[in-house]
Amino acid sequence: MAKIDMILYCSGFNRVTKVLPVSAPLKDWDEKTQSFKPRTTDYADKNKILFETKNKYLEVAEKWEKDGTAWSPVQWSHYFEKTGKTQKEEAKVISVSKAMDLIMEDMKNRKRLKNGKFITSSSTARNYHFLKNSLENFTKEKYGRSFSTYYFSDITEKFVEDFVVYLQECGIRNGNKGNVPAKLGRFYGVFYYAEKMKVAGIDFSVFESRRELMKKNKKITPKTLPIMVIKKIENIDRSLFSPKENLYIDLFLFSYYTGGMANIDVAYLTWDSIKDNVIQYERIKFPKEAKVPFIDKAKAIAEKYKDKCYGNYVLPVFTYKHNTEARQRGRLKRLYDKMNEALLKVKKVIRYDGKITWYAARGTFITRMLDNGCHPTEVAQFAGNSPQTIYNNYYKNTNLADQLKEMNRIV
Repeated sequence: MAKIDMILYCSGFNRVTKVLPVSAPLKDWDEKTQSFKPRTTDYADKNKILFETKNKYLEVAEKWEKDGTAWSPVQWSHYFEKTGKTQKEEAKVISVSKAMDLIMEDMKNRKRLKNGKFITSSSTARNYHFLKNSLENFTKEKYGRSFSTYYFSDITEKFVEDFVVYLQECGIRNGNKGNVPAKLGRFYGVFYYAEKMKVAGIDFSVFESRRELMKKNKKITPKTLPIMVIKKIENIDRSLFSPKENLYIDLFLFSYYTGGMANIDVAYLTWDSIKDNVIQYERIKFPKEAKVPFIDKAKAIAEKYKDKCYGNYVLPVFTYKHNTEARQRGRLKRLYDKMNEALLKVKKVIRYDGKITWYAARGTFITRMLDNGCHPTEVAQFAGNSPQTIYNNYYKNTNLADQLKEMNRIV
């Protein structure tokens, strides 16, 4: 028996095969005319079905072309398929720019429950916005074409390679490396999310020649401070600093005392996360839970500000004015800037030559605990990481003099 397939094709997309509801013995099929031979009484009816089916699909494609509607063979193949009131899910043909807008909007509205509070992925959406700006500037400068006119079928391996070179050139002009791995990884992420949205023309192989750039194989230098720097900050003359600067110093030390807690987790920490002298919380930027003892030094800082905090927060980072996530993000951005200014002043007062950042508290705590014989698994639990991550990203030997002395003794 001959099974009749209709091949639907559009330039730039894979062909789609659709089985038609007619068949007959293979000897009755004329390959040259693509019709049934007049050997049976019902050949005319079968040929009529073939003719009408082909024409009704051609009418749809011609209308799309006339209206300037973007379409794909998959979308075309499902046009007449309906089950009750719902049409079968079809591949969408939308521009890369439009897909990115939808992805970013979804991220802004996507809610995750963290420590009893719903948060969105707005910061991630902002990174994709920056990527879109880069792509818009790239296509305009490189090809003289608007990025909004590109569909996924237009993104080739050559396009990706040219984009990488463009980012590297921008990096040279700006005195940096162009943030190539992160932007290329997010561009790959656009393809990933678009495929989940059933967008047509997705081809991950276009990234194959630049896949190595997306891997995190760069050696990370931990922002870890010698323990003597922490001691000097603890004993610094607080009269040299304003009340707000003193708050920033306390926030830094609180991070150190609480397992190297990340700055955003310090800001969002509530008393609900502290029970029986243990802080237990889920990290905001990473799907890991941290569990660390609430030591006396951390408790003293929390008690110091208990009457100055808004709501149930442990520290006075947010006020009643910061009642939306957007306002909280704005508050944190300003806070980070002020913190950097305060730590720069601290650095000058204690006469430390290296750089001091809020995040350095994390690596310093981890290094201190490991150097004092604390089990890596336990330290990882305090910090909300895996043992491998704390060694790869945070541990740093800051006492080379003692190490040299000990090696001389052993060897």
